[in-house]
Amino acid sequence: MLTRLKQVAADLVCRANKKVFAFDNQPDWSQLPYEILLKVFSYLSNSDKYHAALTCKTWLRPLSEPSMWQSGDFVFDNKSDEKAIIFVNMTGKTLRHINVKCIASNKHSCGDEGRASSTAKMYQFLATVLNAQNHHILTFKLTNLCSLEIGGISAKSRTFSEVSKLLTKVLEVQQQLRVIDLRNSQKSVKHRGNACFTVNEGLELLTAASKNCANTLQELAISRLVSLKDNYRNDLSFLPQFRSAIAGFSKLAELDINFCYMEDDLLLSLAMSTTTLKVIKVRADKIPELESRITPLAWEKLTSACPELRVLFYIKPITKLTFMESFFQDVTTILKPSMPLYQVKWKSGSVTAVENIEKFFQHMGQNFQKTLHHLKFRTRVPIDMECFEVLFKSIQPCTNLDSLTLGLTSCEIDDVETYKLAIRDVMTRCALSCDLTLNVQVSPQYTAVQKAGQLLARFDLLCD
Repeated sequence: MLTRLKQVAADLVCRANKKVFAFDNQPDWSQLPYEILLKVFSYLSNSDKYHAALTCKTWLRPLSEPSMWQSGDFVFDNKSDEKAIIFVNMTGKTLRHINVKCIASNKHSCGDEGRASSTAKMYQFLATVLNAQNHHILTFKLTNLCSLEIGGISAKSRTFSEVSKLLTKVLEVQQQLRVIDLRNSQKSVKHRGNACFTVNEGLELLTAASKNCANTLQELAISRLVSLKDNYRNDLSFLPQFRSAIAGFSKLAELDINFCYMEDDLLLSLAMSTTTLKVIKVRADKIPELESRITPLAWEKLTSACPELRVLFYIKPITKLTFMESFFQDVTTILKPSMPLYQVKWKSGSVTAVENIEKFFQHMGQNFQKTLHHLKFRTRVPIDMECFEVLFKSIQPCTNLDSLTLGLTSCEIDDVETYKLAIRDVMTRCALSCDLTLNVQVSPQYTAVQKAGQLLARFDLLCD
């Protein structure tokens, strides 16, 4: 840390005075201007700032400035979460950016053992933020709440609903929020209980955020926010409320959302309420249950209102599919021709018909020739060289394609080199010009591979 500080300080002093000082690797910190110290210390992490403040009074003074403690990056993993609570208790009034990532711990924090669960610690963390009476937070990220543990019955235990209510209060009092990230609370926790927002709780969170920040919020990430029933297709009563809450943010530039939250009326409402939308990240998790609630006309209206819009699709089933579901899944039904599709990532099921894979690539080449820049496809289905040629020829019309990533399962170790040489040949004959990354994973079903462990061969191809 000190070596970096010395170098940064030396560079800044030289720039400020327009001459070179001979520090001999031992800069005289007492000669550095106060403004220079502020600049130098701004590069440090919060942990390094804390230890640097204990060094001497000269360093303590600039490190006592409120501007030094405007960002907090925290991890809730039953190791660092208590430090996060202490930090917010000390700097809560000056914080402008809060980023909390929850990570599932291998150790169970059970209330019966006298220890607070991670849910209880999260409740305490949010209570500390609320008690600081800081109404000027700009960035609030609280991701992977599904990793929180639900403790037993004790004075230290808290329910997820209590966490939801407190989080609602935190968002409700904010006046300048620009970024809200509440992704990944939907999946079941691996240890105890289920950490997830109900539909009503999710709506309350969005409504609370829009109370004072409808004209300031620029980024909203709510993919996998709420828990939906498996038969949600038969119960879409929540969609109008979601639509109103999301469309209420008039300055929205980036939206991260699940496909199951979307509908024609949402896109049309966004087209009427904002012209600043630039990025929509759509995550489709349950391919067999997806239904087409969005028409090309709705995408045309939104693209017309937001000409800089880019759509990024992430298609990955989070549930284990049956044989028939995997075989017949057709993702082209949700990729409407009129959307400005900039990037698509598709991880297909374990058994997908080759015809559907070819149909997917043909769909890309026919409908997104000018907009598609990045394509990533991963499958466990063996693909022969004839199929590769069909795939590459299909996307050849995509003249703006910058990168193509293929994740494939090989049958034998020798296939790795075969894939490598054959794909070079196919790319040359198809005149496909883009960066290609090929991940070939050797199948573990062979005895020799089982003994050696699962192998992963990677190579990058660049065709000018």
